[in-house]
Amino acid sequence: MKWSTSLEKVIVGCLLMAFLASCQNNEPETSVAQLTAVPEPQATMAHTATATTVPPTPSPTNTSQPTPSPTATQEATVTPTPEPMFTELFIIRKANDNLKNPGGIATDSQDNLYVWDAGNSRLLKYNSDGELLQSWESQGSGEGEFNSLGFGGIAIDNSDNLFVVDNGNHRIQKFDSAGSFVTQWGSRGMDDGQFQRAIGIAVDDDGLVYVTDDARPEIQVFDSDGNFIRKWGSRGSGDGEFQHPTGIAVDADGNVYVADYENKRVQKFDSRGNFLLSWGMTVDSGGTPEGIGVDNDGRLYITDYDRGRVEIYTADGGFITAWRGGPSVRFNRPVAVDFDSAGNVYVSNQASNSVQKFALPPLP
Repeated sequence: MKWSTSLEKVIVGCLLMAFLASCQNNEPETSVAQLTAVPEPQATMAHTATATTVPPTPSPTNTSQPTPSPTATQEATVTPTPEPMFTELFIIRKANDNLKNPGGIATDSQDNLYVWDAGNSRLLKYNSDGELLQSWESQGSGEGEFNSLGFGGIAIDNSDNLFVVDNGNHRIQKFDSAGSFVTQWGSRGMDDGQFQRAIGIAVDDDGLVYVTDDARPEIQVFDSDGNFIRKWGSRGSGDGEFQHPTGIAVDADGNVYVADYENKRVQKFDSRGNFLLSWGMTVDSGGTPEGIGVDNDGRLYITDYDRGRVEIYTADGGFITAWRGGPSVRFNRPVAVDFDSAGNVYVSNQASNSVQKFALPPLP
């Protein structure tokens, strides 16, 4: 029995020693697990250190604001001044009925306004207050009758003779200051003095008449009686070439400006048709120049048909500013621009079937 008791003590002692050894062996494993399970504070500290050593550049704006889109940045960059305040004086929407696709506009020496109401194949005359004075509404191919393709221009010379693009009849008609028919010229074709789709027209101080044809890559020049003088241009996108010539204007020095709808540019020539320079639309390079007007100070007003604005330039193509219309109607397919003796500007809008009159703000 004593041996048995001693043996029990030995066994109990061994078990106790084994238990203590087991406990000591488990402690390092727990310690390692505790050390390797906390990597996040180290990453956070590294990030914080980087932010501390490379502080953000101070900025007057909230840096949390989203970055503007490239288009907005481009427009803000190329526009040197805020949009000017052109005061809208009145808007013409109706004659005896609604205007339809108004095209060319021109003012005479008495500040009467002529409107080529292309969609209705008629010519309208208003006074400077926008009151209808006279209309030519006969449709056909006779003298003083019209057949429009839905677009076209008009121009007035220094004697108040009126020249109308009658493109459905492939001709130009001339009227005197009283509105009486004087003469006509043109026929359908590609020879000199013929037209396919005549569209723009301008008259210089010497009475020469310049005509664009969007189906012919040429500018044709006539005297005031319709006799062919010369032409220039060919198809292409190089200097002096055209794809889709539309608006045309002549300044006081005899320089000729031609808008090319498809090439998205304006070209400047001397009176003999020698190329001088060219430029595209400024606010949006994808814009399409359509109509051109020259104000009393020699600035050019070019309508952006697709983007619904008018851009203003110096005679050398220097961008001045742009604007989108008035409070009653924003420009919608603007196609023509002209000015009265007081410097007020008229803009015809093809899509909104209207003509607007504005007083000009001070411009450079």
